[in-house]
Amino acid sequence: MQAILLGTGAPPPNPRRRGPATLVTIGDRRFLVDAGSGAGAQMVQAGVRPWDWPPVLVTHHHSDHTIDLGHLLISRWIAGQNRPFEVYGPAGTRAQMDRLLAWLHLDIELRRAHMHDRPPPTAEVVEVEEGTVLERDGLRISAFLVEHDPVRPAFGYRFDGQGQTIVVSGDTRPCENLMRWAQGTDVLIHECCEMRHTSWYPGCGWPSIEEKIRDLASYHTQPDDLGRVAAGARAKRLVVTHLMPGSDPGELKAAAERQYRGPVSVGEDLLEV
Repeated sequence: MQAILLGTGAPPPNPRRRGPATLVTIGDRRFLVDAGSGAGAQMVQAGVRPWDWPPVLVTHHHSDHTIDLGHLLISRWIAGQNRPFEVYGPAGTRAQMDRLLAWLHLDIELRRAHMHDRPPPTAEVVEVEEGTVLERDGLRISAFLVEHDPVRPAFGYRFDGQGQTIVVSGDTRPCENLMRWAQGTDVLIHECCEMRHTSWYPGCGWPSIEEKIRDLASYHTQPDDLGRVAAGARAKRLVVTHLMPGSDPGELKAAAERQYRGPVSVGEDLLEV
């Protein structure tokens, strides 16, 4: 079992980090958790061809986690793949994919004018609830609820196969349910969207930078809680992702190690774990 952190960034554009996306490989099967900006280009870097884009598991409907879904859907079809594009995600995923296909309709029909008897692309959507999402040939993928209010539902995903486990947190504040589902995992890939590095402008929706930091930090995990979560999950390894542009990897690693004794890696794009 292997995971590649395709994108380790957050909503603010960062030339060193693409949007949230993690490629999980179990045997000869691949799955993509979230489809942040640049997910397609990063998969090519990781050796995956557009023809073979894997099923996508969406954690929640914030745009930084889903913005590349349209690109994946259409580029896969342009490459010649006619099988339905598989997407798993929370309630609302089917409507989102229908809207994407509607938005792409003009492009699809213009391209079909050059093709002979080519059907338009389709999506096969499964809206998930907490529990087993897929179980086959010794592989089990489970979804579990996390705390990212006001986004409900929001999920993390657990992968079990070949005697190993990988857990991807999605976006969440410190969450007891995540710790339960991640108990003893070999690798915990956990977000740390450090809000003290956010920006503020008049009219942005908060009366002050202090209010913005307080509000956004309430539904993300901050550095001082990373180690507590990993220790509570008894994770064998902690990998930190979803970093703000101003976050310092050394500081995040040191913060996690104050309460967690296992190995800590602060993610970089295309890191293999």
